[in-house]
Amino acid sequence: MLTNPHARRRTALAVGASASLLLGFTASSSIAAPTPAPSKATSNAACPATPGITPTTVTLGWIGSKTGPAATTYIGSSEAAQLRVDQENAKGGVNGRKITLKIYDDQTNPSSQISQAQKAMGDNVFGLTAHTSTVSMYPTLKEAGIPVTGFNNPAFGTDRNAFGVAGATTASVPSIASTGLLEKMKSMGATKLAIINHASAGASAGANGQAALIPFVPGLSLALRIADSPQGAHDATSEALRIKNSGADGVAYTGFVDGGISLAQALKQQGVTLKSLTISGLSDPAVLKTAGGALDGALGTTFGALPIGVNVRSVKTFAAAMKAAGLNPYAPAAPLGYVGADLLIKGLKVAGKCPTRASFIDNLRKVTNYDGAGMIAQKVSFQPGIMPNGNPATCGWYSIAKGTDLIPEAKESCGGRYIDTTTGKVILS
Repeated sequence: MLTNPHARRRTALAVGASASLLLGFTASSSIAAPTPAPSKATSNAACPATPGITPTTVTLGWIGSKTGPAATTYIGSSEAAQLRVDQENAKGGVNGRKITLKIYDDQTNPSSQISQAQKAMGDNVFGLTAHTSTVSMYPTLKEAGIPVTGFNNPAFGTDRNAFGVAGATTASVPSIASTGLLEKMKSMGATKLAIINHASAGASAGANGQAALIPFVPGLSLALRIADSPQGAHDATSEALRIKNSGADGVAYTGFVDGGISLAQALKQQGVTLKSLTISGLSDPAVLKTAGGALDGALGTTFGALPIGVNVRSVKTFAAAMKAAGLNPYAPAAPLGYVGADLLIKGLKVAGKCPTRASFIDNLRKVTNYDGAGMIAQKVSFQPGIMPNGNPATCGWYSIAKGTDLIPEAKESCGGRYIDTTTGKVILS
C-alpha cells in the first residue's frame, strides 16, 4: 500500500498519462484490431455435403457379432472401439468434429449382416469397423465405397475400401499362406499336425492355407484335417477320438475360443498328450480357470494385436483404460476393436479438413507406417504388396498357458515365410 501522498499523486498522474496515450493511439492508429479466427465449425460449414459428416460431428459405425455363435469371441470389441472414440473426443475430435459411434449386431448371420450394413448406410454412417467372421456385406460396402477397417476376412486383402488393422490378409488367395505358426509349433516339438477349423469363410481359408503349407516345412506332416468343427462350445469327443487315432502330436485350431476349449477338454478326457496345441484368439487367462487344466501348455495367439501383459507402454495404457471403464482388456477381439476405431480416426485425419469417403480411401492407401496405436507387432503399409492392399504381417506375439496364467513370451516371433503353395515359391519373408 502507498502511504506517501506525493507518491499517490505521481502514480495517478502516470496512470492518467498512460490512459491518455492509449486513447490517443486507439483514436489515431490506422492498424485494425486482429480479426478473430473462424471457429472450426464455421470453417467446416464450407465443406461439401458428405454422408456422416456435419460441421461439428462425424458418424462412424461398429458392426459385428453382439449375439450369435461368434458373440463370445467378440465380447468387448464394440466397447473398446467406443473407448478409443471417447479418447479422441476428449481431445476435441478430428478437425473440430466430435465422433459418434453407432453399433450394429450382425448376429453371426449372413442375411442379418447385410440388413445391418444396409441400416448403417441408411443411417449415413461415414465408415465402419468390422469385427465378425461373416463376410456377406463386403460386396455391398465395396460397391458403395464405404471405408471399412477390421481383420481376418478376405476383403482386407483385396477390396480397396477395406483396411486390415494388422496388415493385408491372404484369405482370398488359398494358395498363399504363412509358415509362421507352423514353424512355432515345430519349435515346440510337434511333428504330425491335425489342422481343424469351424465352418466359416475366414477360418476355412486360414486352416486350408496351413494344411497346404505343411509339405514346405521340413519335419512336419499332416496327420488329420477337419474342416467342419461346430461353431462355439460343443461335444468334441468324436473330434478328439479322430485326433487320437491319427497319431497327431500337434493341433492347430482355428475358430471361436469356446470351441477350442471344448476340443482341449475332450482331448484331455481321451488321454491325448500333445507337443503343441494352438487356439486362435486364446488371449484371456480367465478361460484357463474354466478349462480344468485342459489348456495347460497351449499356445495363445491373438488376432493380430500384442497380448495384454507385454511390457509395452501403449498396451499397458489400453489395459488400464479398459479396466478403469469396467471392461476386460483380455477379451480376444477387444484390442482390435480399439485399433479398428483408431484406424478410422487415422483415415479421417489424413482425409483432410473436408473428408469424403473417397479422400479417406485415397489418402489412407498412401500410408506406409501405421502403428495400430502401438498395439500391433509391426507397422503396416496400405500400399500394394503381395496383395492389392499391401503385405500381411510376418511377426506375431504368442503367449503360453501355465496353470491359470497366460504368459506372453519375451518378444515377438518374426520371420514367417509366405509361400505360394502352387509353385513352392517364397513370396514374402
